[in-house]
Amino acid sequence: MLIDPRAFVLIGTNILLLYIMQLLNSACSSYLFYWVLAGPMLVFPALFLSHRSGSFCLLCSGLWIDASTPGIFGSFTISFLIMGTMLFVLRHRFRVEHNYHPLIIAQITNAIVIVLLSLSNGQGNYHVLDLWILTITTFLGSSLLLLFIAPWFFNFQRMLFEQFRMNSEPEDIPIP
Repeated sequence: MLIDPRAFVLIGTNILLLYIMQLLNSACSSYLFYWVLAGPMLVFPALFLSHRSGSFCLLCSGLWIDASTPGIFGSFTISFLIMGTMLFVLRHRFRVEHNYHPLIIAQITNAIVIVLLSLSNGQGNYHVLDLWILTITTFLGSSLLLLFIAPWFFNFQRMLFEQFRMNSEPEDIPIP
């Protein structure tokens, strides 16, 4: 099969997490506080799928996020593909049976996405302190929220694999 069917399940869960993120941002917009929950979206596609299926999933998820959020088009897509490829290369080092390593990976990738968004959308305002205060508060708030959201999200993805009777084991992980 050209594309693993699990990729479509992961695209659907990524769309759900994006919708939750947009609802939270809409509710908190009057407080000038924003949540970025993009880190967990690229963990399972990079760790569980083959490179072709994982790249397809990350490409579709990145394009969906770029189309529905303001900012420079392609920033999520390119960053998702680059970080997904790096995770794919290093995936034999992580244990994915539990949520410990995926949670750490989600925190790191989310921090990278927040920094990339601040750098790409804050052009010309790098000297303004308000940009960096907003970046730090977004990073801290999103990191705290990810401690609760990411394990639920990973367990939800595993549960969907079991409900659809799909293989819940990572594909072709090289044995070190």
